[in-house]
Parts: sequence; structure tokens; C-alpha cells
Amino acid sequence: MKIERRNRKGFTLIELMIVIAIIAILAAILVPNFMKARAQGQVTSCKSNVKNIGTACEMYSTDNNGRYPVATSWSADLCTNANPVYLKVIPACPASGTAPPTTTNVNNGDYSYVATSNPDYYGVYCAKANHKAADVQTGFPQFDSVIGLMAPKVSDTAPTKISMP
Repeated sequence: MKIERRNRKGFTLIELMIVIAIIAILAAILVPNFMKARAQGQVTSCKSNVKNIGTACEMYSTDNNGRYPVATSWSADLCTNANPVYLKVIPACPASGTAPPTTTNVNNGDYSYVATSNPDYYGVYCAKANHKAADVQTGFPQFDSVIGLMAPKVSDTAPTKISMP
């Protein structure tokens, strides 16, 4: 008596379902971590943007007898009115989802600027509530002429936004 063995090719339905379940569990664990990492990367890029704007303000000050751009025309003073031009455009916050600014629209509204002339002071900060996914409060990151870059996390004793000296 001869016993016939079947050639087994492929996977059974149960095996496929187990593999799909394992992949779904791994995805459920990893996707939130990727989203948090993306949000933190956007905050880092926003910090870089406010620091670059601050550096442009300092270069402007060096060329203009220690005076910073005035609050009403700061973006034009840094981008189009100045000779040399300190920035091509005011950058967009990476978390805002807005289109990058063009040379005709130098201020896209993602960053706000405050300035005083006596004493001479400036501050620039992210004006949108774009960084909630990274637990950063509205109005941060910020950069000013006294302290430099500030980007605190939300806490019970969170500092206030830029205030005039």
C-alpha cells in the first residue's frame, strides 16, 4: 500500500492572518513614535528659522549704527529694502503647512516680530500654534536680542512670551 503525500505550496489562511496581525501590532506601536519624531523635527527646524532671522537682525544692526529693524517694516527691511539683502524671504514655519514664501511675498505671517528703540531691542517668535504635537506652547520657539534662542517645553511654570524690556 502506497501513501500519497501532497505537495504543500504556499501558506495557509491561518498563517497569513497571523503575519498580518503581527504587522498590524508593530504598526500600531511605531506610528505614534514616528509622528512625535516628525513633530520634534519641525520644532528644530522652526528654531533654526528664528535663529536665522535673529542673525539677519544682528547683521542689519551692525550695518545701521546698532539699530534693529522697526516692527512695522521688519520683513521688508531684512528682505527687500536693505542693501545688502540679509534674507531672501522670511521662512515659513515647517509645521504650519503653508506654502513657502516667494520673493514677492516676503512675510508669510508665521513669525512675529517685536522691537523697541529705547532701549534697542528685538524679538522674533513663531506666532502660530503649530507645535502642539511636540508639546511646545504657542509663541515658541523665540529668539531675542538679549537672551538669544528660547524654546521651552510646556510645564506648570511655563515662561511667558517675549515682553519688552
